[in-house]
Amino acid sequence: MVAGILMSLRELRNIYELLFCDGVIVAKDDRRPQSQHPEVQGVTNLQVIQALRSLKSRGYVRESYVWRHHYWYLTDEGIHFLRQYLHLPTDIVPGSLRRVSKATARGRAPVAQSGPIPRPEGQTDRQQYRRIQRLSVDKLTGVELGSKPTPKPG
Repeated sequence: MVAGILMSLRELRNIYELLFCDGVIVAKDDRRPQSQHPEVQGVTNLQVIQALRSLKSRGYVRESYVWRHHYWYLTDEGIHFLRQYLHLPTDIVPGSLRRVSKATARGRAPVAQSGPIPRPEGQTDRQQYRRIQRLSVDKLTGVELGSKPTPKPG
């Protein structure tokens, strides 16, 4: 039982696993019994809110409330508590504490730097940009820049 609401240990464990995996959890402030939490299967927003409210009172998470959404962030004590509760080794850390390279954060493979972009002699970056824009406009409209418009038959 967590904060006056009945909840199975399986549901509580699912909430704690998601919290430990990401290091942060979000719940919309929708306390209706039929409103399910989008990330935890079979758990309502109310159950998530109450479980995390219990962790907050013990100092294991800190809470922010913005635009009808609750955000909870794990503290160091919370990490230690969840490691013990979930029986995890110390080398596993929450997602918020993992170091991620910029390329993997964007979901792409790292790109090798090949040096500066080659450009025709005497052109600055701005001139090259404008030349590329003119070429793309010409392709779209089918009219070359500087040409006279053809009169409409009429």
